[in-house]
Amino acid sequence: MSRKRRPFRSRLAGTAAALILGALLPAVAPSAAHAGPGELSATVSADCTSGRLQLTLSNKSGADQTFTVNGPDGSASYTRTVPTGGSSLLYWTRADGAPYTLTATTPGGFSKTESGSVGCGLGAGKPQMNKTTLFTTTTVFHGLNRKNADGTHSETDATVKSVRIPAMAVTNSGTIIAMTDARVNGTADLPADIQIGMRRSTDNGATWSQADIIHHEPTTAEGAGDVSLLVDRKTGHVYCFYTYAPPGISFWSAGSGLNTANDTKSLHARYIKSTDDGATWGAPVDLNPQVKNPAWQQLFTSSGHGIQASDGRLVQPIAYRDASGVSHAANIYSTDGGATWKAGGSAGANINESKAVERSNGTIVQNMRHDTEYRRYYATSTDGGATFGTASATSITDARCNADELSYLKPADRGATGAPLRTATTLYSGNPGTTRDNLTVWLSDNDSTTWQPVGGAVLAAGAAGYSTMAVLGDGSVGNLYEVGGTGGIYFSRFTTDWIRNA
Repeated sequence: MSRKRRPFRSRLAGTAAALILGALLPAVAPSAAHAGPGELSATVSADCTSGRLQLTLSNKSGADQTFTVNGPDGSASYTRTVPTGGSSLLYWTRADGAPYTLTATTPGGFSKTESGSVGCGLGAGKPQMNKTTLFTTTTVFHGLNRKNADGTHSETDATVKSVRIPAMAVTNSGTIIAMTDARVNGTADLPADIQIGMRRSTDNGATWSQADIIHHEPTTAEGAGDVSLLVDRKTGHVYCFYTYAPPGISFWSAGSGLNTANDTKSLHARYIKSTDDGATWGAPVDLNPQVKNPAWQQLFTSSGHGIQASDGRLVQPIAYRDASGVSHAANIYSTDGGATWKAGGSAGANINESKAVERSNGTIVQNMRHDTEYRRYYATSTDGGATFGTASATSITDARCNADELSYLKPADRGATGAPLRTATTLYSGNPGTTRDNLTVWLSDNDSTTWQPVGGAVLAAGAAGYSTMAVLGDGSVGNLYEVGGTGGIYFSRFTTDWIRNA
């Protein structure tokens, strides 16, 4: 459906009064007795929606650390003791253009000073990370499907009780597409009444369109969610994969033994496609007849984003339960520009949501969330994600959450055929501990063999769960993440230098 959209602008604006908030997080297992290089950090950012200058203190050392912070104008100092594995957020309301200098020190010798002028955008002298609120339980969604008193359905403008499951992509023209589950009645997963909400930005996240429902099912007894976006760089087309749930059917329902498009006892992998940077979307295409093994009990699309490999292959992660009920991570893929799709083999058992990433040598690695273990698993494919070797545990701690690993490639980084190039530079976004908070990003220049900085760069101090990333046209990075079932969906934009210098 095509909608007219009103622009939304976010900017820093406020008074000279200072505000401060400390958000201390639970400790995780200590890694060292004292702070070493990269284990303490103090990073500056701008909250563009609330008009705040922010400072995040992070402690990845093996002991509690006490930071002393001199405020932005030198008028006050603050002391925060941050437990090992924790973070603390301080913020001040400041007007656009106001100069600031922030200094953080610890008795052990850590010292960092940053100066600049308050404002959004990543230009010289500005905070190199910006945060914008995109979806909340007070966001009015245009075109939300509602059931009327007489049993009929109609579209209206209304809020929902929960927003979850971020998905994001950047088109060839640089348009950012951000999507969410608009969970109408509460936080429940499918088969709840879930509809697909979207906002778009054509200026690297400075302004955003209104929130639109770009797809809903005919009735509110059905649901559509777990969105994942995939851009075909060769054509510019954008695929929005989602899971359709008939009434009463969840991932834990018994199998039907069918793979038909009209099977009412199965979840369905479907997509809608846009050929105009997300302004309009086509009719749903049901992929179960092509990709679902009838012996599987259920399947769903793994949310966030898919990838296009350097040979042009389109790869979208899924999860499925086999005939015995064990969950697996896998991919569906297309080698003919999306005309047909096939299901690849299992990348690992007792594993569900995952992301695929192409290494610099052309192999496809699946970065996976385990069902019971608090660490990420990898599996490697040498045939484009069709089959995989044995899955193995990594050293990456995980909160059993849908995290993200992404190749650092701008939309224009394409080869002679129009498909993406290969790179050894990757980004990882996830929770560093075993709870869904303290969302952190890391960067690697060697195919994810090692990550920097040691403790990462904390993107969100406090509650934060599912996250997904995209590289913007100017080379900055966007991260779309959720804060629980009712805390909202947020867009953060930052530079790779912001990570390296954390």
